[in-house]
Amino acid sequence: MEWQHEVYRSVYVCGGVKIGAIYPPWHGTTQWRWRVWIASSTHPQNGRSESKEHAMRQVEGRFNAFLMTARLRPEGGVA
Repeated sequence: MEWQHEVYRSVYVCGGVKIGAIYPPWHGTTQWRWRVWIASSTHPQNGRSESKEHAMRQVEGRFNAFLMTARLRPEGGVA
């Protein structure tokens, strides 16, 4: 699993699957936005965080919860 940096966002990727993304603050705001498409619920999840690192942890944590719920593990064994 890795973060791929694009022009306007960073995308969390597992193999060829896009898990979620974080978006930097814009238009005078200070919060980072995040969105997760693959999570333990069947609906996308999103929110706002005060820092890039916190936003990244939100995406990673929700994907890890999905892996545990599905009883899966990333290739190599450690999430």
